[in-house]
Amino acid sequence: IAEGNLQEPEEVDTEKAKSLLDNAEQDLDTLKDTIPIMEKKRNFGLIWKSQYEITRQLVQGILLLEKIRSENHQCLYAYICVKHKEWDIDWNTIETMRLLRNGVHYEGRPVDAETWKEYKLKFSVYIQTFIKILKQKLRDFKLK
Repeated sequence: IAEGNLQEPEEVDTEKAKSLLDNAEQDLDTLKDTIPIMEKKRNFGLIWKSQYEITRQLVQGILLLEKIRSENHQCLYAYICVKHKEWDIDWNTIETMRLLRNGVHYEGRPVDAETWKEYKLKFSVYIQTFIKILKQKLRDFKLK
């Protein structure tokens, strides 16, 4: 916050938050069918990038409703780990997800089968947690 990496927009963008949720849920639904194929083909980098993007969209949607915006993914995750300890998001886990995604996305580094197996359930738990939080926050805004 002090360095300006997190901004506070003047208005809450519920439409964008809802759109991010819809996109994440659609991507998740598609991945249910395609992950087994990608696992069989050992394309763990593509799975990783896809799961990471869903996670990021959900966190971005949540924080839009809290009037927080950042183009820096690391700051989004730092914010939720510091401000929402009750969500039980482990910094090392989410930071590893981000760093490995960056390695795949920007440097062409592969994700091996063991790493994917280790994080598969973690992605699932975090994604389901963020979906639940975002849906609740959107419901709360409708009640205002």
